[in-house]
Amino acid sequence: MASDQHIQIAEDGVAEVAMTYARASLTELIRGVRWGKKPAAFTERGSRVAIVVPPDFYEQALADRARLESLET
Repeated sequence: MASDQHIQIAEDGVAEVAMTYARASLTELIRGVRWGKKPAAFTERGSRVAIVVPPDFYEQALADRARLESLET
């Protein structure tokens, strides 16, 4: 996925792209998330400001959150 010169792979394996280059790299970044099943991050001044995850990861996170909330009540 990191063939785009603006996409960097962080030490934890997450593909990162600076907000400055997000538009130019968006298609490649999303395809990497979709087919690589790994999250990607948008950064601003070196800090992650948003994470893109595959739909199945998101759905599982929602289910896990609902399960935890039901245990708290």
